[in-house]
Parts: sequence; structure tokens; C-alpha cells
Amino acid sequence: MKSFDVLIIGGSAAGLSSALILGSAIGKPFAEGKKIGIITHQKTSALKTAELNNVLGFEKGTKGADILEKGLLQLAQDYPHVEQIEKEKVVSVNGASPNFIVKTNKNDYAATIIIVAVGPSNMFTIEGLMQ
Repeated sequence: MKSFDVLIIGGSAAGLSSALILGSAIGKPFAEGKKIGIITHQKTSALKTAELNNVLGFEKGTKGADILEKGLLQLAQDYPHVEQIEKEKVVSVNGASPNFIVKTNKNDYAATIIIVAVGPSNMFTIEGLMQ
């Protein structure tokens, strides 16, 4: 089972922002040698179908799907040490820090810390986080 010091659940705006921030900290003593991962499932992201108009820093008509795609590329280029776990959806989270077990539709992962960065939706069905 693959292990992470920090595992981010969610590949949309909040998850990618978290990964970028943690990725940029790799040179700091508190982050040195830490293993960071992000499960980049984006299927239920509200941003995926959005069209941005009148948003500071974005051209009118910018597609949310384009932002998500560029975010994944930015993370890979700027912080390749942050492992992107693609095409997996989290189905359950069990345990407590420092012994979380995150189960996806394909694999299990151990994590010391998890960051849950998913939006509220009727598609949010992660066992262990529903209460």
C-alpha cells in the first residue's frame, strides 16, 4: 500500500490550490522529505461545466474545464514531486491521523494527514465522511 504524509482528496480548484501550496513548501524544513499526493478526480466538479464571465484575472468566457486542465499541468510542471493520482475516485476514508486509510475504486492508500477538498454535491458519497 502506497503511503503519503499528506493526501489531498479532490482535483478541482480547492484541491489543486492545496497541492500547489504544499508543493511550493518542499524547500522548507517542515516539508523536507514529505510525500504529498492528490487524487485528481474531477468528474463531479462544478467548475468543469462553468463559464467564467467578469472574474478578475480571467478572460470573459473562460471555460472551467480549461482551468482544471491547466491547473493539473501547472502542478505537474512546477511541483513534479506532488504525485497526481488520476482516474480514481475515493469511496471511503477510515481511521484517524496518523493512520488514515483512503480507499478508491482501484487502490488503498495510507496517509498521515488528509485534506478533503471537495465541493458539496449530491455526488459526495465518501463513506466515513458522510456524518
